[in-house]
Amino acid sequence: MTERLRKLMMADETLYNKELTSLEVSPRFGEISGNPVGTTYYNRKECCSKGVHAQTVAGISGSEKNGAYSICVSRGYVDDEDKGEFITYTGTGGQTNSHSGGRQVADQTFEHPDNFALKKSAETKRPVRVVRGPNPKSKYAPARGYRYDGLYIVENAYMGKGKDGFLICQYTLRRKSGLPPLPLNPDYKSTSRPSSRG
Repeated sequence: MTERLRKLMMADETLYNKELTSLEVSPRFGEISGNPVGTTYYNRKECCSKGVHAQTVAGISGSEKNGAYSICVSRGYVDDEDKGEFITYTGTGGQTNSHSGGRQVADQTFEHPDNFALKKSAETKRPVRVVRGPNPKSKYAPARGYRYDGLYIVENAYMGKGKDGFLICQYTLRRKSGLPPLPLNPDYKSTSRPSSRG
């Protein structure tokens, strides 16, 4: 429903300023000066102001033309799996509350601009910045705040069936070699349920 409402609103130009929505995010691939791997941020707003992840809510930042510049991994999707050097990441859309997590209630598609952007990255192989947010169920998440964990390559983009029974966009990412080791989460609580993104 959320995705259908977004499409309806975007189709009616009287509801928004088209000039603002047509501005494409400045293409900033790779490392951001002054933000080495391991840099921490108090919140998403600070991370955004530093240019590491330009979205304060959405998990994927990028454009359909260029691909994704960055993603944020925290705890919004039950189908995400964070193994540190490798991540299985879920696209956006189809949740009861897509901004703070919730049950999947509809299929996702690669027609969503954010999902398309990350799929484009699987084609171009341009590295994507990964930011992790707090998640006690993730061994690799920071205990608090957000942390830049380096560049990852999107190795694959595909449609899969999620745990809630709906089709979801999924991506496999591999961390580039030669980066500093990932710190471990002191609040990590081992469970049988994989860590997820928010």
